[in-house]
Amino acid sequence: MRLSAVLSVAVLASFTACADAPLESSDDPEQGSHEGVDEDVDPTIPMDDGKSDLPRYQIPNDLPQLVSPEIIVSLDGLTVHLFDRTTGFSKVYPAGVGVKGASGRSITPTGHFTTGPDNKDTWWYVARRTNPDYFGGFPFLRLTAENSDGANTYAQHGPITETLIRGYVSHGCIRMQSDDVIRLFWMVKPHTSVPVTIQREGERDARGRKVDVGMTPVLYHPAAQISFGASVGPRPF
Repeated sequence: MRLSAVLSVAVLASFTACADAPLESSDDPEQGSHEGVDEDVDPTIPMDDGKSDLPRYQIPNDLPQLVSPEIIVSLDGLTVHLFDRTTGFSKVYPAGVGVKGASGRSITPTGHFTTGPDNKDTWWYVARRTNPDYFGGFPFLRLTAENSDGANTYAQHGPITETLIRGYVSHGCIRMQSDDVIRLFWMVKPHTSVPVTIQREGERDARGRKVDVGMTPVLYHPAAQISFGASVGPRPF
Protein backbone atom coordinates (compact mmCIF):
# COMPACT_ATOMS: atom_id res chain seq x y z
CA MET A 1 0.00 0.00 0.00
CA ARG A 2 1.38 3.40 -0.98
CA LEU A 3 0.89 5.84 1.85
CA SER A 4 3.96 8.05 1.49
CA ALA A 5 7.32 7.54 -0.11
CA VAL A 6 8.66 10.73 1.36
CA LEU A 7 7.61 10.85 5.01
CA SER A 8 10.43 13.14 6.02
CA VAL A 9 9.15 16.12 4.06
CA ALA A 10 6.28 16.65 6.49
CA VAL A 11 8.29 16.90 9.67
CA LEU A 12 6.73 20.25 10.55
CA ALA A 13 3.16 19.24 9.80
CA SER A 14 0.45 20.23 12.23
CA PHE A 15 -2.73 18.17 12.07
CA THR A 16 -5.81 19.66 13.67
CA ALA A 17 -8.63 17.65 12.12
CA CYS A 18 -9.25 15.26 15.02
CA ALA A 19 -8.38 17.47 17.96
CA ASP A 20 -10.06 20.55 16.50
CA ALA A 21 -13.36 19.38 15.08
CA PRO A 22 -15.28 21.70 12.75
CA LEU A 23 -17.78 24.02 14.37
CA GLU A 24 -20.66 22.94 12.16
CA SER A 25 -21.57 20.98 9.06
CA SER A 26 -22.86 22.46 5.82
CA ASP A 27 -24.67 21.52 2.63
CA ASP A 28 -21.35 21.07 0.87
CA PRO A 29 -21.36 17.89 -1.30
CA GLU A 30 -18.10 16.66 0.22
CA GLN A 31 -18.65 14.30 3.14
CA GLY A 32 -16.35 12.58 5.60
CA SER A 33 -14.12 12.99 8.63
CA HIS A 34 -12.59 16.38 7.77
CA GLU A 35 -9.15 14.85 7.21
CA GLY A 36 -8.97 15.31 3.48
CA VAL A 37 -10.58 12.75 1.17
CA ASP A 38 -11.68 9.76 3.27
CA GLU A 39 -11.81 7.42 0.27
CA ASP A 40 -8.10 7.92 -0.27
CA VAL A 41 -7.04 5.93 2.77
CA ASP A 42 -7.15 3.14 0.16
CA PRO A 43 -4.74 4.08 -2.65
CA THR A 44 -6.08 1.28 -4.86
CA ILE A 45 -9.43 2.96 -5.50
CA PRO A 46 -9.83 4.35 -9.04
CA MET A 47 -9.57 8.11 -9.43
CA ASP A 48 -11.33 7.99 -12.81
CA ASP A 49 -13.15 4.90 -14.01
CA GLY A 50 -13.39 6.25 -17.57
CA LYS A 51 -17.17 5.91 -17.57
CA SER A 52 -18.17 9.29 -16.17
CA ASP A 53 -20.27 11.56 -18.34
CA LEU A 54 -18.66 14.62 -16.79
CA PRO A 55 -17.28 16.96 -19.49
CA ARG A 56 -13.60 16.72 -20.35
CA TYR A 57 -11.44 19.81 -20.27
CA GLN A 58 -8.85 20.92 -22.79
CA ILE A 59 -5.22 21.04 -21.68
CA PRO A 60 -4.04 24.65 -22.19
CA ASN A 61 -1.48 25.12 -24.94
CA ASP A 62 -0.10 28.43 -23.70
CA LEU A 63 1.51 27.30 -20.46
CA PRO A 64 5.01 28.54 -19.59
CA GLN A 65 7.71 25.94 -19.03
CA LEU A 66 8.81 26.05 -15.42
CA VAL A 67 12.23 24.96 -14.18
CA SER A 68 11.97 24.90 -10.38
CA PRO A 69 8.33 25.46 -9.37
CA GLU A 70 7.34 26.09 -5.77
CA ILE A 71 3.95 26.59 -4.12
CA ILE A 72 2.96 28.52 -0.99
CA VAL A 73 -0.58 28.23 0.36
CA SER A 74 -1.75 30.81 2.89
CA LEU A 75 -4.70 29.81 5.07
CA ASP A 76 -5.27 33.31 6.43
CA GLY A 77 -4.78 34.88 3.00
CA LEU A 78 -6.82 32.23 1.15
CA THR A 79 -4.24 32.12 -1.61
CA VAL A 80 -2.24 29.62 -3.65
CA HIS A 81 0.99 31.08 -5.01
CA LEU A 82 2.76 29.14 -7.76
CA PHE A 83 6.15 30.59 -8.66
CA ASP A 84 9.50 29.75 -10.19
CA ARG A 85 12.46 31.79 -8.98
CA THR A 86 14.57 30.52 -11.88
CA THR A 87 12.31 31.77 -14.67
CA GLY A 88 10.56 34.56 -12.75
CA PHE A 89 7.09 33.10 -13.27
CA SER A 90 4.59 34.02 -10.53
CA LYS A 91 0.83 33.59 -10.25
CA VAL A 92 -1.46 33.98 -7.24
CA TYR A 93 -4.79 32.14 -7.21
CA PRO A 94 -7.78 32.38 -4.84
CA ALA A 95 -8.34 29.33 -2.64
CA GLY A 96 -10.91 27.58 -0.52
CA VAL A 97 -9.30 25.86 2.46
CA GLY A 98 -10.37 23.72 5.40
CA VAL A 99 -13.26 24.83 7.55
CA LYS A 100 -12.48 26.47 10.88
CA GLY A 101 -12.52 24.35 13.99
CA ALA A 102 -13.42 25.30 17.55
CA SER A 103 -10.07 27.08 17.86
CA GLY A 104 -11.03 29.43 15.05
CA ARG A 105 -8.27 28.06 12.81
CA SER A 106 -8.55 26.17 9.54
CA ILE A 107 -8.32 22.37 9.85
CA THR A 108 -6.04 22.21 6.79
CA PRO A 109 -2.66 20.84 7.97
CA THR A 110 0.25 23.26 7.97
CA GLY A 111 3.83 22.36 7.15
CA HIS A 112 6.37 21.87 4.41
CA PHE A 113 5.18 19.18 2.00
CA THR A 114 5.74 18.20 -1.62
CA THR A 115 3.86 16.80 -4.57
CA GLY A 116 4.42 13.12 -5.35
CA PRO A 117 7.79 11.49 -6.05
CA ASP A 118 6.73 10.08 -9.43
CA ASN A 119 4.84 12.23 -11.91
CA LYS A 120 3.87 9.14 -13.90
CA ASP A 121 2.02 7.76 -10.89
CA THR A 122 -1.64 8.51 -11.50
CA TRP A 123 -2.49 8.24 -7.82
CA TRP A 124 -0.28 11.24 -7.01
CA TYR A 125 -0.86 13.17 -10.24
CA VAL A 126 -4.50 12.68 -11.22
CA ALA A 127 -5.24 14.45 -14.50
CA ARG A 128 -8.99 13.77 -14.27
CA ARG A 129 -10.76 12.78 -11.07
CA THR A 130 -14.39 11.66 -11.23
CA ASN A 131 -14.58 9.45 -8.14
CA PRO A 132 -16.38 10.74 -6.13
CA ASP A 133 -18.16 12.63 -8.88
CA TYR A 134 -18.14 15.96 -7.04
CA PHE A 135 -14.50 16.35 -8.10
CA GLY A 136 -15.94 17.24 -11.47
CA GLY A 137 -13.38 15.59 -13.73
CA PHE A 138 -10.74 18.20 -12.90
CA PRO A 139 -7.12 17.56 -11.88
CA PHE A 140 -6.26 16.34 -8.40
CA LEU A 141 -2.71 17.10 -7.26
CA ARG A 142 -1.96 14.99 -4.19
CA LEU A 143 0.36 16.24 -1.47
CA THR A 144 2.58 14.39 1.01
CA ALA A 145 0.56 15.82 3.91
CA GLU A 146 -0.87 12.93 5.96
CA ASN A 147 -4.00 12.40 7.99
CA SER A 148 -3.95 11.03 11.54
CA ASP A 149 -3.58 7.48 10.18
CA GLY A 150 -0.60 8.35 8.00
CA ALA A 151 -2.51 8.33 4.70
CA ASN A 152 -1.99 10.94 1.98
CA THR A 153 -5.56 12.23 1.81
CA TYR A 154 -4.87 15.92 1.07
CA ALA A 155 -4.58 17.59 -2.33
CA GLN A 156 -5.11 20.64 -4.47
CA HIS A 157 -8.18 20.16 -6.62
CA GLY A 158 -11.19 21.83 -8.22
CA PRO A 159 -13.96 23.83 -6.54
CA ILE A 160 -16.35 20.94 -5.58
CA THR A 161 -19.21 23.46 -5.66
CA GLU A 162 -20.33 24.95 -8.98
CA THR A 163 -17.98 27.90 -8.50
CA LEU A 164 -15.15 28.33 -6.04
CA ILE A 165 -16.09 29.66 -2.63
CA ARG A 166 -13.03 31.54 -1.45
CA GLY A 167 -13.16 30.83 2.23
CA TYR A 168 -13.06 28.13 4.90
CA VAL A 169 -15.12 25.46 3.23
CA SER A 170 -13.24 22.20 2.62
CA HIS A 171 -12.48 19.03 4.56
CA GLY A 172 -8.83 19.99 4.63
CA CYS A 173 -7.85 20.07 0.95
CA ILE A 174 -7.06 23.17 -1.08
CA ARG A 175 -9.86 24.02 -3.50
CA MET A 176 -9.20 26.12 -6.59
CA GLN A 177 -11.19 27.47 -9.50
CA SER A 178 -11.46 24.89 -12.25
CA ASP A 179 -9.41 26.83 -14.82
CA ASP A 180 -6.79 27.66 -12.18
CA VAL A 181 -6.25 24.09 -11.01
CA ILE A 182 -6.03 22.89 -14.63
CA ARG A 183 -3.27 25.37 -15.39
CA LEU A 184 -1.42 24.79 -12.12
CA PHE A 185 -1.59 21.01 -12.51
CA TRP A 186 -0.14 20.97 -16.02
CA MET A 187 2.61 23.42 -15.14
CA VAL A 188 3.62 21.31 -12.13
CA LYS A 189 3.13 17.84 -13.62
CA PRO A 190 6.46 17.68 -15.53
CA HIS A 191 8.19 17.91 -12.14
CA THR A 192 8.42 15.66 -9.09
CA SER A 193 8.46 16.46 -5.38
CA VAL A 194 7.58 20.12 -5.94
CA PRO A 195 7.82 21.99 -2.61
CA VAL A 196 4.39 22.94 -1.25
CA THR A 197 4.28 24.97 1.95
CA ILE A 198 0.94 25.42 3.71
CA GLN A 199 1.20 28.14 6.32
CA ARG A 200 -1.33 29.79 8.57
CA GLU A 201 -0.09 33.32 8.03
CA GLY A 202 -0.54 35.52 4.99
CA GLU A 203 2.39 35.17 2.60
CA ARG A 204 4.84 38.06 2.27
CA ASP A 205 6.95 38.67 -0.81
CA ALA A 206 10.64 39.61 -0.89
CA ARG A 207 9.74 43.24 -0.17
CA GLY A 208 7.50 42.34 2.76
CA ARG A 209 4.26 43.03 0.93
CA LYS A 210 1.22 40.85 1.54
CA VAL A 211 0.72 38.44 -1.35
CA ASP A 212 -2.78 38.44 -2.80
CA VAL A 213 -4.71 37.75 -5.98
CA GLY A 214 -4.18 40.38 -8.67
CA MET A 215 -0.71 41.47 -7.61
CA THR A 216 2.73 40.50 -8.87
CA PRO A 217 4.84 39.45 -5.88
CA VAL A 218 8.54 40.24 -5.86
CA LEU A 219 10.26 36.86 -5.72
CA TYR A 220 13.19 35.97 -3.51
CA HIS A 221 16.50 35.39 -5.26
CA PRO A 222 16.95 31.67 -6.07
CA ALA A 223 19.82 31.44 -3.56
CA ALA A 224 17.95 33.29 -0.80
CA GLN A 225 16.01 31.68 2.01
CA ILE A 226 12.29 32.44 1.86
CA SER A 227 10.83 33.94 5.02
CA PHE A 228 7.94 31.61 5.75
CA GLY A 229 5.32 32.15 8.44
CA ALA A 230 6.00 31.26 12.07
CA SER A 231 3.50 28.40 11.84
CA VAL A 232 5.94 26.44 9.64
CA GLY A 233 9.37 28.02 10.05
CA PRO A 234 12.28 27.46 7.63
CA ARG A 235 11.93 24.78 4.98
CA PRO A 236 14.01 21.75 6.02
CA PHE A 237 14.82 20.58 2.48
